[in-house]
Amino acid sequence: MNRFLHVPMLLTLLCLPSNAQEQPSNAPQQEIDVGRGVLCDTAKQMERFVALRDNGKEAEIALQTVNNESRIPACNVAFVMFTGGKPIAEMAVHGKVVSLIEITVVAISNGSAWKKVPATTQYTAVVEGGTAI
Repeated sequence: MNRFLHVPMLLTLLCLPSNAQEQPSNAPQQEIDVGRGVLCDTAKQMERFVALRDNGKEAEIALQTVNNESRIPACNVAFVMFTGGKPIAEMAVHGKVVSLIEITVVAISNGSAWKKVPATTQYTAVVEGGTAI
């Protein structure tokens, strides 16, 4: 995963999005959402994570498995500001519909401060109704 998204592993998952904010007036008008969740570098990595969760793997084990298979840290849990939210696929976890979403990360939080980062495409998953998987 991109170096700026290497944050300590959190055990909370997939509560994207939460708060929306407007960008400054000189920027293109897009809403910025804020959320915490599992992010992966590719859609295939997120699909693998969701499949592992559907097969009963705990979130931490599923993340470790995807990262081991990728040979680099490709997925992690992060608290981010992002734009977009383009659905790219649907899967199921224990009979619940999960949407795989493409987002563009524009800032990350270390828990006490935000750091702007170059716009980076990442992939996440959201259970219908906004609950965690």
